[in-house]
Amino acid sequence: MAVIPPDAGVRMRMQAEASLVEQLQPVRPISSDLPDLRPGQAFTARVIESLPENTYKALVAGRQLTLQLPEGAETGDTLELVLIDRTPKMLIARRAESPLAADAANQPYAYSKISTAGRMIGQLLLREGETPQPAALNRGQPLLAHPPASAAELVPNLAKAVSQSGLFYESHQAQWLAGRRPLVSLRAEPQGQLPVPPRPVTEGVSSVATPTVEAAPESRAAPAAATAARVDIAATGIPDEVRPLVQQQLDAATSQRLAWHGEAWPGQGIDWKIERDTTDEHPSGQADAEAPRWTTTLRLTMPRLGAIDAQLQLTGSNLRLRIAAPDGRALEALRGQAAELTRVLADAGLTVAALDIYREP
Repeated sequence: MAVIPPDAGVRMRMQAEASLVEQLQPVRPISSDLPDLRPGQAFTARVIESLPENTYKALVAGRQLTLQLPEGAETGDTLELVLIDRTPKMLIARRAESPLAADAANQPYAYSKISTAGRMIGQLLLREGETPQPAALNRGQPLLAHPPASAAELVPNLAKAVSQSGLFYESHQAQWLAGRRPLVSLRAEPQGQLPVPPRPVTEGVSSVATPTVEAAPESRAAPAAATAARVDIAATGIPDEVRPLVQQQLDAATSQRLAWHGEAWPGQGIDWKIERDTTDEHPSGQADAEAPRWTTTLRLTMPRLGAIDAQLQLTGSNLRLRIAAPDGRALEALRGQAAELTRVLADAGLTVAALDIYREP
């Protein structure tokens, strides 16, 4: 899957909340008591005193403000300006190119703006301290219909729950276009099951039905259908049924953390967390210290062992495993199977660098 740097979502939120990214010709007031001006409105400022660094005291609507101008001005000058934007303590303006305020207000100005997609993402991003609404994964159903006879039966179902959750849908689309993923796997994800809105009918042109992802052939020749679906969703907004899921995607991209809660089988709840370790600390003697480090935590209550909390830290092919048991009987049972656990992990291509089984009430 594609990993996005943890600060990407923070930067995107800051840009989306600001109406302008690069501010030119700011007007900085001494007081927060600004005139009641609106963007696009022309106003007049009379310079009454020159200050250092191209700043000037001026009268605006009968109030004394400090202006910072991109070019020089003289005491006594009367400037025609057009308001571009405002904050509680700042007016952002540019010089009018003509005495006609209406014409000046319509002139283009050199500002960078957030795209439509960027503004939509900014609206989806949560504020500091907020948590996204849980997304319904696996349609609220247990992963297995009955307790598994072995771990080999549970493992692929856990992997399937994450893979088909929809949290990695865009990266899976890229894999499909590259021929590395079948189309049927995209259809199994929530976004792949959305109906494609009909294209608007242009006057004088007959309506042509837009092909959907569901109707596309099982080949790489169907990217037009997926593209149409993406474009239509961007134009019409995020459908309500997948909005919590999209917010979960953004939260996972920002925090590099995925939390999953559900039932492994009926009556067996499980809390599962996967996160990328971004600290600079590396276990001593670890050969592949430069490889990405991932930590996964499983918490569940077993019928015989009781509450079990297992933490696995994976760096390359090296695994460090810590298992907490609630009492001495569970601790003895787990330690008795430690050698078998190490063997099974080795068969999976993992080197157990550390295994700690301890008691934790």
